[in-house]
Amino acid sequence: MQDFTFNPKDDSWLKNRGYLHITKKWNVKNKRAEIYSKLQDRNFIAKHAFFPLLHAVIKERKYKKHPETKERSHVHKSGTDRKVEHKPTAKKRPLHYATHIDALIFSFYSAWLIELYEKKLQSDEELHNAIIAYRKIPQSIENPKGKSTIHFAKEAFDEIKLRANDGCIVLMFDIESFFSSLNHKKLKAAWVDLLHAPTSSGNVQRTLPPDHYNVFKACTHFNYILKDQLRLKQCKIGRREGFDETKLAAIRKNHGVEAFFSDPAEFRDELKNKKLQVFSKQFMKNGQQIGIPQGLPISAVLANLYLLEFDCSIIDDLVKDKQCFYRRYSDDILIICKPDQKDEIERIVIEKIDKADLVISKHKTETFYFNKNDILKGKRLTYLGFEFDGENAFVKSANLARFYRRMIHAVKIKAERAVKLAFADNTKPFIFKSRLVKLYKRVDLDSEREKPFKIKRLVKGRNGLYVYKEKTVDPKDLKEYKPKKSNYITYMKKATDTIGSGKIFNQIKNRKAIFHKAMSHHLKRLKAKYAELYS
Repeated sequence: MQDFTFNPKDDSWLKNRGYLHITKKWNVKNKRAEIYSKLQDRNFIAKHAFFPLLHAVIKERKYKKHPETKERSHVHKSGTDRKVEHKPTAKKRPLHYATHIDALIFSFYSAWLIELYEKKLQSDEELHNAIIAYRKIPQSIENPKGKSTIHFAKEAFDEIKLRANDGCIVLMFDIESFFSSLNHKKLKAAWVDLLHAPTSSGNVQRTLPPDHYNVFKACTHFNYILKDQLRLKQCKIGRREGFDETKLAAIRKNHGVEAFFSDPAEFRDELKNKKLQVFSKQFMKNGQQIGIPQGLPISAVLANLYLLEFDCSIIDDLVKDKQCFYRRYSDDILIICKPDQKDEIERIVIEKIDKADLVISKHKTETFYFNKNDILKGKRLTYLGFEFDGENAFVKSANLARFYRRMIHAVKIKAERAVKLAFADNTKPFIFKSRLVKLYKRVDLDSEREKPFKIKRLVKGRNGLYVYKEKTVDPKDLKEYKPKKSNYITYMKKATDTIGSGKIFNQIKNRKAIFHKAMSHHLKRLKAKYAELYS
């Protein structure tokens, strides 16, 4: 078996996690020696009893066109005047979080598999270039910084421009319910193949070592509890209740633990008294468990590993044999081929995905034709957050609309507070524009702190009770420090420079005018509203 090259200096997988769970948080800096001792003890891992995962659902609102009226909305309406059916367009994504000790185990074995997986990909340049999700791929030999979706989109668009001289077809495929559909037997076989090198006879040992098998079972035959069960009150409609802060404070004060329970024994008592319910078998097919949970540190590499055989066969049969261009970003597949290859390529991909016991989503399969003498008309190709018409690239319109909606929503909230306070104090409404601009610019793009910040740690006092103690941390002392923050404006500038399309930054050239218009509108509207209330 190929062992993990354990390097204490390269411990990017070893991270603190901020969320509350069944058991206590682990401070990896203070417990580093203990963590290393546990993770390198394969007998400990083989016998470790994994705790139930914490289940939560992320609701992503979609501003989609109605299939009939073509009007965009968060909710589609249908039916007669007497009875109207509301169909939300929001996408619900179930996530599962492991306890902190379990997450450390998953992270360690994830790093182990990633190391072996990368060696396999690097043995074939085409394979290495084709798999672009959940990996750090250097921009160049001189620049080891990892590529982003901007770089991957540019590569695809450049390839289309090159092939458009003779005309080309772009096929877009989407794998249906990817994570929750993985076949456990096939996943285990892929895991075994990665760990064990073939023997002289060409055979591969078809078993997982006890420690790996225990981790495999924890990923596939998992139990979970609903996060909503831990709230003060469960609500099916409206805003969800919070947690029992009095109880959480008492646990911190008396036990020095940041968790929903003071110790595992208290959690077991809750289960015994039927105050909590443990669920299992969330993903099923033909009476058999399938799928892996999203949210675990190991989920991403397992998803890539599962499709390794599929990726290799696509490289051999389509890229090397038929000179196609192939890229896979998780469950999104892009293939560029000649126009006369379209039907054959589509059939091959569907057959190979079926062999992997997965299904291509037919309603998300799209075909685009590009020719240098005829810029794409109608619907643009959408790929990794960008749109492409054969000549110019643009940021995806839905993402741009989300940016403006967030900006206007921030303006609305601030204006409401300003006007309300002004009428209460009989003063003039005032909004801090600079603060508001900073607020609406923010977007989740791995932004990092620049100034020193404070962190809190539980410390035992002289009276035996635990209290928070603040400590100032300089971000420049952190390994993952990045000196410059990222926001939507800098993202647009980076995309413009990287892809080389001036059309991208032009998409937000009216942002200031829209900002001031929204602020003026809401101030005027709210002044009239509160004038009526206070009259």
